Amino acid sequence: MLDLLARVLLAVVFFAAVVGKTRSRQGFAEFRDSVAAIGPRWLSAGPAAGAVVAGEAATVVLLAVPGTRLAGYALAAVLLIVFCAGIARAVLARQSVRCQCFGAGGGLLGPQHLVRNGLLVAVAVIGALAGGVPTSAQATLVALVTGAFLGLLTTRWEDVAFLLVPAGRKR
Repeated sequence: MLDLLARVLLAVVFFAAVVGKTRSRQGFAEFRDSVAAIGPRWLSAGPAAGAVVAGEAATVVLLAVPGTRLAGYALAAVLLIVFCAGIARAVLARQSVRCQCFGAGGGLLGPQHLVRNGLLVAVAVIGALAGGVPTSAQATLVALVTGAFLGLLTTRWEDVAFLLVPAGRKR
């Protein structure tokens, strides 16, 4: 059951990321600009941004096909770790870079994004280790609905973090 829940959660998150970045030219351009801001100077932002979107789309497909689930989990974890490295670089350099993870409109990158991505890496690891399929129709339904709900909630992470961090504390 954990495998299916984790696959659905991650697939929803990565699908939302692909759609958010590719739904308009401006959305992709803003994502490309954020890649330029947080990536190493030697990295060409356009091809890197394209590779990220392709990797996210591949992750969705790999997670959806049961025979390729482990590759999907591995690709998800690698992408998320790379994202964490870029976010940490921006935070440590005190750069003001907007999160373009799900398209335009994100807040400034910060520790909350590292927490989100770290938790998603944990989901990928747990899902890969869990294996197996739910044994009943009810368990399958619970895994599907819970995974989809948690995936959608994850795409609104900044809103969740805002609600959970006490007023007056630096976000």
